[in-house]
Amino acid sequence: MGKVKWIFSIFFLLIISVGAQNGYDKNYDYQGVSSNSGVTNVSIYTGMAFDDEMCSAEECMIDKSWTSDEKCAYIKCNQDSCEGGGYLTWSMYVKCQYNIGVRVILIILGIIYLIILFVIMSSIADDFFCPAISGIVSHLRMSESIAGVTFLAFGNGAPDVFSSISSVLTTPKPKADLALGDLFGTSIFVTTVVLAIIIFTKSFRVAIIPTLRDLIFYMITLAFIVFCFLKFDRIEVWMPATFLGIYGVYVVTVIIFGIYRSQRKKRNLKKKNRESGDLSRPESAASTVPIYGEIKKKEEAISVSALFHFMIGYSQFLKNLTRANRKRKGVGNNNNDIKQGIVNMGFSGSLDSDAPPKIQRIFQQNTFETDLESLDTFNETEESGDEGREEEFAYAHHTVFTSHDQISLAATEIEEIHLTTWKSWDWVWDLFNHLKSWPSREEFREMNILVKIVAIIKIVPVFFFKMTVPSNEMSWCKPLFILHCFASIQFALFAIQIITLQPFSGSPGLWLYGLGVSAVLALVAMYFLPLSKEPKYYKEVYSYLGFLMSIAWIYATSNEIVSVVTMIGVVTGLSMELLGLTIMAWSNCIGDIVADIAVVKQGFPKMAMAAAIGGPLFNLLIGFGLPFTIAAAQGKEIELLINPVYRILLLFLGISLVTTFVALFIQRFTVRWPHGAVLIFIFVTFLIFICLAEFHVLEWK
Repeated sequence: MGKVKWIFSIFFLLIISVGAQNGYDKNYDYQGVSSNSGVTNVSIYTGMAFDDEMCSAEECMIDKSWTSDEKCAYIKCNQDSCEGGGYLTWSMYVKCQYNIGVRVILIILGIIYLIILFVIMSSIADDFFCPAISGIVSHLRMSESIAGVTFLAFGNGAPDVFSSISSVLTTPKPKADLALGDLFGTSIFVTTVVLAIIIFTKSFRVAIIPTLRDLIFYMITLAFIVFCFLKFDRIEVWMPATFLGIYGVYVVTVIIFGIYRSQRKKRNLKKKNRESGDLSRPESAASTVPIYGEIKKKEEAISVSALFHFMIGYSQFLKNLTRANRKRKGVGNNNNDIKQGIVNMGFSGSLDSDAPPKIQRIFQQNTFETDLESLDTFNETEESGDEGREEEFAYAHHTVFTSHDQISLAATEIEEIHLTTWKSWDWVWDLFNHLKSWPSREEFREMNILVKIVAIIKIVPVFFFKMTVPSNEMSWCKPLFILHCFASIQFALFAIQIITLQPFSGSPGLWLYGLGVSAVLALVAMYFLPLSKEPKYYKEVYSYLGFLMSIAWIYATSNEIVSVVTMIGVVTGLSMELLGLTIMAWSNCIGDIVADIAVVKQGFPKMAMAAAIGGPLFNLLIGFGLPFTIAAAQGKEIELLINPVYRILLLFLGISLVTTFVALFIQRFTVRWPHGAVLIFIFVTFLIFICLAEFHVLEWK
């Protein structure tokens, strides 16, 4: 999949290059600037003295006839519209730099920084945010159907949702076009390209009811968006609130269908038991099934929650795959090491007492065996005999594992050090092991070039992740907990940009108050928490704290991404819609492509397809509903103008959904390669129309 990523990177650079030329040649037909920008005629300005109207532009539109000083001054007095919500003001750095060579270097650095930010976003979501969500689901004892469409869906869609929040809420002038471009671009890319790749990888029979359910809700949501665009020119608070309402109805529908299927399966199982005369057989007869050995992979029996694929982080999968290839050769056939226990999303495992301690710990937290028919995304088959069929699998470290040797790789590699006293320097080595952010020499040597680059990029970010984000996947380390008391609070204040905020006039910044709170917490931990024994509720507390701190990282990273993308738009003259539906949307989808192909090859194609439809639906409902409801409630004015780019986006998204909906019936719910070919054709046609509209070759009257 390294080739896929490089192809997308080259395509991004081509778009930016063409856009740069377009930005220099583009004439906005100013009689001044567009009337809806609130800018007066600029031809009268010969210096840098802009009036209040000039410094309150709704959109960042720079006339090519302006001097460098005027462009710089315009950006400085319109930072709300010309900058993102991050700490680094990239547009000002580039436009206020008069040396062409330095300006080019800054643009290149910005693009490199953007790539690093996407790696950071992927890493924090896969390695910290999703495990925290799993721990919360375990602690709350949530049913699979509810978890699948709430917490698990949130884990999968976090980058898109927080990118939308950053675009809309971090500045007084919401960048709605960037947010909508990202959401719509992700939707059409996943429902065409990603879904086509899944179909090309393997033909399979879909889960009928959940697939049709998601498609119907998707088309209802799209129809409501089109209605809003056609009938209104401004977003009112009831519009995004309706999206949240649709999401609520969707969750209720999932729960009702889940209850119905569960009851029907119980009735069928009882009927089968009566017919066989085995009335004494308990319904949980498969409660202790060995997970080692050959696992059945009959596709008609495999169906999982629509958004369980968040578990598959693409970088983590590649790492696990490398480790599997290396270690599988030395795995023995001792099938008595591990036995699978009953876990119904509670992650409470059952193992032999002689199992290795690391394996016991990872299975107690992250392994479950369940009847996949009871999950939200249940399977509809024509054979009644499939109704009660069960499959076993395990989840650990963001990968679906189906055999003993693979699961043995899921245990953490952190060397356990049993501390007994602070006088020994063993606590320093224990802290070092917990903060270690680089792969071992053997792992690194066996990585391919792309994975090596990603691993090198992640060394510094992961070190700071471990320093600031409590992880429920790590063993207890008291020195690290004390470090978290200080680092986590300070970073949380930094992430939401209030670290220097003064609560009242003359007071120090919040960082000092946070330092005082940290000191108190550290003292309490020092005297009341054990050094060698894991405290009670440690995993639960770290799950919630890890969830909050992961959100802080994702939010801060999203702000910086929006800042760089905004700079690219200012420099190239490309619209925010195009940048949103290309750079932001596609970069977030690269992981989906790699992950979904991996899931299909592991024997779970229905999981991948369910995620390809249910994931973008959740992102659209929450990514539009949540931030735009808050912005509208705050009184922010957000225009809702259906320009040519939006028309094409909505049109082709509708075409892709209707095509898949009709194709499922034509193919009798067994997807094949012609379906994928049609989806690719739709996406290529979409790209052609978008480019023609962006460069004003195609005008939609």
